Amino acid sequence: MDQTSKHITLELEHAAGSMKFDGDLAEGLFQAARHLTGHERLELIQRLQDKHAELEAVGR
Repeated sequence: MDQTSKHITLELEHAAGSMKFDGDLAEGLFQAARHLTGHERLELIQRLQDKHAELEAVGR
């Protein structure tokens, strides 16, 4: 694995279905987000946008 890559392994189990993922961090988070409700996805998007603005403000 490339030293600069970000990797995630996750296993998700819930009543509506389950998933396992082992790979790229961004893709894993995207796949996991598909299991959220519409409202949960909107909350996640808002949190990501807020954190993005915060990190940009400090130059990260």
